[in-house]
Amino acid sequence: MSKAIPHSKPWITAADVRAVSRVVKGGALAQGVEVAAFESEVAATLGLPPGVAVSSGTAALHLALQGLGIGPGDEVLLPSYVCVSPFHAIQYLGATPRLVDVDPATYNLDPADVRRRIGRRTRAIIVPHLFGLPAELDALLTLGLPVVEDCAQAFGAEYGGHPVGSFGAVSIVSFYATKLLTTGEGGMVLSPDRRLISRVRDRRDYDERRRHALRYN
Repeated sequence: MSKAIPHSKPWITAADVRAVSRVVKGGALAQGVEVAAFESEVAATLGLPPGVAVSSGTAALHLALQGLGIGPGDEVLLPSYVCVSPFHAIQYLGATPRLVDVDPATYNLDPADVRRRIGRRTRAIIVPHLFGLPAELDALLTLGLPVVEDCAQAFGAEYGGHPVGSFGAVSIVSFYATKLLTTGEGGMVLSPDRRLISRVRDRRDYDERRRHALRYN
């Protein structure tokens, strides 16, 4: 019997263990300097302003769409072949998910079908880069809609010599246990639009606020 190839087995080094131990001993187990440094380092690899770390990739998609102003009555395009997370993120906002065909060779969005399915209520396109293979961004970016790059499976990949996640109006990364870069759980929202990032950062958590608004944890 042949030896099985493990699926998404995490590579945890002695340095990783020492780093986690240092954080635990420091007592700052939530927001703090470590999280801020992580937000800056991840964003720096994409040439973007510091991102916003959140509790999951799904939370990142939710806040990314909210940062774009997506809400009830809006439609968001997403591929028919993808995990259910983008579908849920759209529904959280009361918007309507609209499925688009994928290219059978790459499993990424088919730009031609995206164009066919754009309607008067379409407000954004979620573009996952599946299995480390970048989607056809050149074609998708010309359609006149905000592109949300989902880099959960392709963080570190490049398209045209530039990192995926640096092209869209907003991008997200997942750090779940099975992802390329893992923190166990977690995600991040990134964007060249500092105002969008400010809106997302404001909604990330609800503590110590002078004015009430719908925020998350």
